[in-house]
Amino acid sequence: MVLNTFINTYYNKDMKGCIKMKSKKIKSIMAMIILTLGLTACGQATTSNKNQVKTRTVTDTVGNKVTIAENINKIAVTPIPWSSIIYAVDGTGDKIIGMNASAKKSYEKSILKSLAPEIEKASTKFIDNNFTVNIEEALKAKPDLFIQWDNQEKSIKQLTEAGIPTIALKYGTQEDLENGIKLIGQVLKKEDRANKLIGYHKDNLKYFESKQTELKDKKKPRVLYLRDDQLKVAGNKSYNNSMIHKTGGVNVAKDVPGQWSNVNMEQVMKWNPEIIYVSNFSDIQPCDLINNKIKGQDWSKIDAVKNKKVYKTPIGIYRWDAPCVESYLMFKWMGSIQQPTIFNDYKMEDELKKFYKEFLNHDLSKEEIKNILHEK
Repeated sequence: MVLNTFINTYYNKDMKGCIKMKSKKIKSIMAMIILTLGLTACGQATTSNKNQVKTRTVTDTVGNKVTIAENINKIAVTPIPWSSIIYAVDGTGDKIIGMNASAKKSYEKSILKSLAPEIEKASTKFIDNNFTVNIEEALKAKPDLFIQWDNQEKSIKQLTEAGIPTIALKYGTQEDLENGIKLIGQVLKKEDRANKLIGYHKDNLKYFESKQTELKDKKKPRVLYLRDDQLKVAGNKSYNNSMIHKTGGVNVAKDVPGQWSNVNMEQVMKWNPEIIYVSNFSDIQPCDLINNKIKGQDWSKIDAVKNKKVYKTPIGIYRWDAPCVESYLMFKWMGSIQQPTIFNDYKMEDELKKFYKEFLNHDLSKEEIKNILHEK
């Protein structure tokens, strides 16, 4: 249309004395117009492509189909252990822009701080201790993806309505952990790394199942898993209950309902545990029990204290207390304490070195191993 106008105006003039343009000049101007139109069209196509974000769909651990960007670069993580799991699957912490304050506290005293210093920049402002999301802060962070616990339906809905793609993760069982790792692998396009980690867990599950026959007739020590100085203990629905059982112990709180429940000192004395594990969710140390430093509590008559069998649970890239990529290192550590004559076909130092080299591409030093295991 533009060319027709040009020709009609400048080339086919009537006989009323209009000057005809020379052929070369006409060709030159026509070429310039064609070039200009072409560039304009190309510019419009490029802008249009830039505004089009490629997407794909993943199914989270509760069955929700979530549309996410083709490439995920910014992730906000509510579930406490999952920042470390994302690191293990991705091989970097670059994508983590937000994390739970409890996870950040673990990070500060774990080896992950030296392996992934980039996580230091991650914000904790978008979430409180009850996993309630501050939508305004979440929007400020502009994540490509938000990760939340499955039981936080309200915040998942709020985030989704605010335009932030959100996936839900189940908590509590080994199957939940493995399904979550698989999902993170899909999200990050690191399926091979995720499947390799899942394979490690499945192989170790088989190992511990193979030991159950030997454990059947063995005397099993009474074990207390202590979360904090408020006497919160691991109950019958906790992952820790499974840990104790599969490694040849008896959870003295096996009849206490729920994951974590508060009891009193009188109940602990009745149980009289022979082994006590002190969680990394608290700052209390074995010496606080052994030296009776906790106000209002008398640990002096407890067998585990009298025999100095009180242990601070390890912390690697995360606390080993909770389901995490290092969970089966925790199983092996507990097995070596509870049933050393059965779980005697490995050395913890070797298991740690192998895991960190194979899955985290890091050669552990002796000092780092001591720090992880809280050895002097």
